[in-house]
Amino acid sequence: MSAFNMGGVPPVTFGPGRLAKVPAIVSRLGGGPVLIVADSILAELGVTERLGEILAGKGIAFEVAATVAGEPKQAQVDALCAQARAVEARLVIGLGGGAAMDAAKLVAAIAPSGDPASTYALATRPLPKNGLRSIAIPTTAGTGSEVTRTSVVSLESGWKTWYWGEELMFDQAVLDPELTLSLPANLTAWTGIDAVTHALEGATARATNPAGQLYGLEALRILSKHLPKAVADGSDIEARGHVLWGSLVAGLALHNCNTHMGHNISHSLGSLARVHHGLVTGLGLEVSLPWLVARPEGAENYALAAEALGAERDAAALPGALSALMRACEIPAELPAECAGLTVAALAAEMKNDANHGMSQNAACAVSSEDLDEMAGMVMRLPVAAA
Repeated sequence: MSAFNMGGVPPVTFGPGRLAKVPAIVSRLGGGPVLIVADSILAELGVTERLGEILAGKGIAFEVAATVAGEPKQAQVDALCAQARAVEARLVIGLGGGAAMDAAKLVAAIAPSGDPASTYALATRPLPKNGLRSIAIPTTAGTGSEVTRTSVVSLESGWKTWYWGEELMFDQAVLDPELTLSLPANLTAWTGIDAVTHALEGATARATNPAGQLYGLEALRILSKHLPKAVADGSDIEARGHVLWGSLVAGLALHNCNTHMGHNISHSLGSLARVHHGLVTGLGLEVSLPWLVARPEGAENYALAAEALGAERDAAALPGALSALMRACEIPAELPAECAGLTVAALAAEMKNDANHGMSQNAACAVSSEDLDEMAGMVMRLPVAAA
């Protein structure tokens, strides 16, 4: 057995109604003031107001920044850092989907430094060691950002850039499935498939290890059973809870072993068009899996993943198992309308971009520049949804 490192896991409190536990956690972590970085839609839904009332009821000072809509931009992160310093925040809460949590963890890590976010992009400089304390409260079930040491932020051009380091780990995660009940069926499916890809890629990556297998295969078992139920009936709190937990477990597979072709393709598409990350990640993995499993490398792990999805323990069964799950979640095999007009050459160029290329190199088999050209062509042969 080869040597490996298993990443840490923040403390997790899980269950319906656990939002009420946040003030006690804030106090344990040193108290406020608190900056709540949230998805903008949560202000409209009253979720930020609800959290604010819970904090205020315990005398904890807070300020809400419900400004995240889609992937956070570097300039937005810089503005949030300035806001954190202005209110003398001692703790940051990330409330929402992956975008809000990615913004919050980065703000917590770099706000005290006074440096712009660009200083630390692509790990050009180590993250500061004197960050603020932080709590993750996911309201979607897919990204696993509450337990990962990465943050994805876009430039104003839309080009994605990465941040990573242990300093991005949240101090605590609060998982309350009641917060996911308002998520519509399509977003339940798209975010859930994102979690499936984290699990599958973590369990089959070149860098996979016993931790990636432990978390990835278990997440596939949980999500394949419960995600279609949550999509079909969003009021099913039991299914919602299982999917939320499965998303966290899948995030731990990502945390330990990283991603490969599905994410290489989705991040590339996301740099070219405004598309939902989870949707195009699932499609990217679905398109690339037949190519991957046709190679002998990683066959045993592909077979284990197929079995975890309820299929035969055979690498060749894996693409069909993933496709069946996507169709059960009402995700058609077509690119979103925003991809109309994109070219194979443009997608291939992004797949080879320094910010994305490394993910392709974590596939179990060797992936050349020419292979990326081929897979870009496979992706762009998918039909495009009507606008």
